[in-house]
Formats: sequence, structure tokens, C-alpha cells
Amino acid sequence: MPDSETKLAAVDIPWASFCMSTYKRPDFLKRQLGKLLGQDYTNYEIIVSDNDPAQSAKLIVDYFNDTRIKYHPNQENIGMIKSYNRSIDRACGKFVVMITDDDPVEGDFLKMFFELEKKHPGYSLYGGFGRIGKREMEVEVINKDNFLCEMLDPRKTNNILWSSCLVNRLDLMQIGKLPDYGSPHLFDHAMLAMAGSINGAVIMNKMYSTYILHNANFSKSNFNLYYLSCTGFFDVMSTFCANKPNTHKNLKIVKKHLANWFIINYFSLKKYFSSNEQFNETKLNEIKELARRILGLKFMKPIRERFYFKTLIFHIKKKVGVI
Repeated sequence: MPDSETKLAAVDIPWASFCMSTYKRPDFLKRQLGKLLGQDYTNYEIIVSDNDPAQSAKLIVDYFNDTRIKYHPNQENIGMIKSYNRSIDRACGKFVVMITDDDPVEGDFLKMFFELEKKHPGYSLYGGFGRIGKREMEVEVINKDNFLCEMLDPRKTNNILWSSCLVNRLDLMQIGKLPDYGSPHLFDHAMLAMAGSINGAVIMNKMYSTYILHNANFSKSNFNLYYLSCTGFFDVMSTFCANKPNTHKNLKIVKKHLANWFIINYFSLKKYFSSNEQFNETKLNEIKELARRILGLKFMKPIRERFYFKTLIFHIKKKVGVI
């Protein structure tokens, strides 16, 4: 039996629901479920929404034989966002943690924020972020009107992962769950920003989850989805900000966040496909065309000078062998 001082007994209604979508990645899923079942706080459930019509995830779920794992197969591949939203519909927890099948969460994550919610009840979001200029593990209580700017401003927050956050399920339902604009990029940032703007957030300067890079990452292909992300994220956030105080200030931060995200991802892709191991001229041309299209968007034009300067620095570093 777990130590009663460090393990909290589960009850019928879970405090938290890990909501996951998976598709034909049984090895990743097995590792992830094994890690999730090791949480110090035990009053939670894991909702697995399987997008594989052949139900490849079922064998993995059956392997663990743990009643906290709730398996729900979709009859067809309905897409990532719709599958995630179905997992939210099936969740029973007061809070949900949106999670992939490959990004691990630290074992004390739920216990830490369960205690934090007892001290600061009534907020929409409790989570770990990478905060600039804050002490490690420093706790901040942010009101609903300031949360969007505090979270999305790249000068204040430099690391955001939805799997490091708990979101009040009812507040998540109120914003319409995850926005679906045809791309898997940035919808998590939009969801967190909108949900935290309902009743504010309690955040800690510590990441409780890790984004794992590997060749199976979706971001290594389907470059057109980056364009859809820019237009979709901007449209969703513009509509949301129009109904909130400080509309102009919020939109300014949304544009800064989007520009920072695009530049980071563009040069990450360019570096990856420029390396000796992964060199691919076709992919590099596709990335160049992607940048041309995105920089042609009206709301992205202000970053052109910054982008071309960084491109020049990239080529200089490549020439001298730094990249």
C-alpha cells in the first residue's frame, strides 16, 4: 500500500482527469500510462480517446488493468482536436489535464496543485509555466483580466505546456473546449489563455511536463498547418479579445506571441532540415515558401525586418559551421 502521508486515497469522483487522444502509437502510450499511474496523488482518472478504428490502444489499456484508465475508441479517425474534445466530454474530474501520449508529467504534479488549490480556491487554471524574472517555484495569483497578457507575452512567459496545467472542466466547456481551426498548433495556447481569463489563474514558476522531441513529432511535416495555425489562432483570439477589457492591449500581445512562436518554429525546422544528418533541399524550399506566405499576412508584416535579420544571422552561423 502507498504511504498514507504521501499518497492520497482515490474516491468515486475524481478530482482530476487526464484527457488524451492517441493514434497508432502503442509504445508511446504504454510509457505514458505507466508514468501517469505513478502520480503521488491518486484521485484521478485517465481518459484515452483512441483515433485508430482498429483499436490499437486497447491492448495497452488492458495491459495495465487499472480502473482509473477509461478507454473510448472512436469508430473512425475523427482528427486530433475532435478526439481531444470527446475526451473532455467523457471526463468527470473537477479539473482536466490535456496531455499527449508522449510528453511525460512529473509524479508530484497533481499533489502539488491539489494543495495549491486548497490554499487558493475558485480559479480557472492552476499550472506550471516558465516565467521570466521569477524565483523558481514562485507562486503567482493572476486575475482574469491580466491573465491573457501575462501568459502570452514572450517577455514574461517563455515556456507553456498544457500538460503542465489543470483547467477547470466547466470553464473549459464554457469556452467551447479546444478551438478547431484545422491545425494542431497553438490551439493549446489559445485554450489556456481563454480558460484562464474566466476566473483567473494560480501559477508556479516550474514546468511539470516536458515536450519530447523525436522524429515522429507531427511538426516535422505538414508545413501548411503552420499557416493555418497563424490564421486560425489570430482569428480565435481576436474574437475572444473583442469581448474583453483592454482589447487593444490584448491583441497586441496576441500578435507578439504569434510572431515569437512562428520565428522559433521556423528556425527550428530550418536548422533540422539543414543538418548533415537530415539535409533535405525539398523540405527547405517548402519552409521558405511557408515563411513567404505567413509574412504576407497583414498581422505578421511588422515582424518582417526582425525575421530577415535572423535569417541573415542563421546563414552566417551555417557558413562558419556553428549550425
